[in-house]
Amino acid sequence: MKRILSLITILAMSFTVATAAEPINFDAKTIDSEFEQLNKIEKFVQNNEGTTLDNLKSQNSELLTDINIEADTASAVASSDLPAGIPAFWWGCVLSWIGLILVYVLTDKDSAQTKKALLGCLVGAGVWVIYYVLVVSISIF
Repeated sequence: MKRILSLITILAMSFTVATAAEPINFDAKTIDSEFEQLNKIEKFVQNNEGTTLDNLKSQNSELLTDINIEADTASAVASSDLPAGIPAFWWGCVLSWIGLILVYVLTDKDSAQTKKALLGCLVGAGVWVIYYVLVVSISIF
């Protein structure tokens, strides 16, 4: 049984490494074309001091056609406040209750981020329970 468990572990780790080692392919021309409109808006704002996004929206500017700009950036700002930019879910998932406490303290009691860390903590605990059940059931047989 130990050989089967070792084989399963080696296969799982090799698939994980193979998946993580895949190169990220991107087309620079596509990315440049996507950011072309944003670059135009940036140049316009730099040339016209005092212009804001709200001013452009109220004027129904041609610069804003086909652009969806989110005004709610609180979630992005909150996750970047965490050390190393690691999302709250992963702090809870990997470090369990310690990660939960760290997120609670580091985000100044931000309830949304703390809930994400709690969810990560629960998912991590669930993974460990499933792993333990599988190891015990394989070692018994």
